[in-house]
Amino acid sequence: MGIFSGKIVGYHQYKRSLVAQLLIPSGVNPNDYNGVGVSEWSQAKSHYHGEKHPWLRFTLFFALKALFGTPKLFKIAQSHRRREKEGHVPIADLKLEASAEENVSGLKKYALQHPEVDVIGITRMKDEYRYQGINEGNQYPWIIVVARAMDYEIFSENLKHNFDTAVTQVMGGYERSQAAAVDVANWIRQRGYYARAFGGLTKTDTEFHLTIPPAIDAGLGQLAKNGSMINDEMGSAFRMATILTSMPLIADEPREIGVDEFCKSCKKCTEDCPPGAISDEKVMVRGTMKWYVDFEKCVPFLGDNNACGICLTTCPWSRPGIAPSLSQKMLKKMARSGDAATS
Repeated sequence: MGIFSGKIVGYHQYKRSLVAQLLIPSGVNPNDYNGVGVSEWSQAKSHYHGEKHPWLRFTLFFALKALFGTPKLFKIAQSHRRREKEGHVPIADLKLEASAEENVSGLKKYALQHPEVDVIGITRMKDEYRYQGINEGNQYPWIIVVARAMDYEIFSENLKHNFDTAVTQVMGGYERSQAAAVDVANWIRQRGYYARAFGGLTKTDTEFHLTIPPAIDAGLGQLAKNGSMINDEMGSAFRMATILTSMPLIADEPREIGVDEFCKSCKKCTEDCPPGAISDEKVMVRGTMKWYVDFEKCVPFLGDNNACGICLTTCPWSRPGIAPSLSQKMLKKMARSGDAATS
C-alpha cells in the first residue's frame, strides 16, 4: 500500500491508498446514500460527481490524478468540455413539420450512419430518471440514447491489471458517444426543435437525469450483475450518451435479451472483481430488487487505479461476436423453461 495506490491483500480484499483513506469520509456509507435496503421508491440522489455526493472530495482527486497523469486523457476531457459548451448549433427559426414516424425514421437513419453510433433508442422522460430535487425536463418529453462500443482488444488489457488502456477506452468512449450525441442534437436543432446532448465525462450542473434506466426502457439492453448494461450486439463494453428533445417522436420498447437469466448462474464478474464489490444476489435499492455493485468497495479501487472495468471485459457477452448468439441461446432456454412450466 502507498500514498496514491492501494494493495490487494487477499481474495476480494483491498487495502485503500493513504489518500483514499484520508479523503473518503468515515461513517458515511455510500450504499446507504444510494438507497440500498430502502423498500420505498424514491428518485436517486446526486450522481457520483455531483456537488452533494459525500465522496466528492475523493471523486475530484481521482479525476485530477487521472487527467494530469494521462496526457491523452486530458486532451479527451478538454474536447468533451469544449463540445459541451460550444458544440450545439442555434435552433432553426423555421420548424420542419413532420409526423412522429417521419421524425423517428430520419433521426435513426442519420444516427446509425454516424461513425460513433452503434445503437440508438428512444423513450419518454419519466420522474424516475431525474435526480432528487430536479424538476427540469418536463417541457422536453423525449430522451434519445446512443451507444458506442469500446475496443475490446485494447480494453481487455485490464484483465492483466493494466489499467492505462482501460482509462483511455472508458473516457474516450464517453467522448466519442458525446460527439455523436451533439451531432444528433444538432440534426434536431436544425429542424427547429430543442435538443441538448449530455455526455458522461464532465460534470455539468444541468445533467439532471440517469442514463441506464432510460437506456433500458429505450430497448438498448438490460441491467446486468456488474451494475452496467448488456447489449445483444456489444455485450457490456460500451459507453452511452443522451439527447433530451422536444421533437415529436415514438418510444421504443424495452427488450428481453436473456441477460437476467444468464446473470443468475454466471459468476465471472463476481469472482474476478478485485475488491469483491459484485454480489451473486440482487438487493433492494429504492423500492426495486436489482443487481447492485457495492459502491464502498468498488470506487476506492477504481479511484486508486484511475480505472478498472474488469467486470465489463471479463463478461462473456463482451467478447467480440459472442453477444448475438448468447442472447439467442438464452432466449431459447427461457422459452423451453416456459413451455415446461405450462405443460
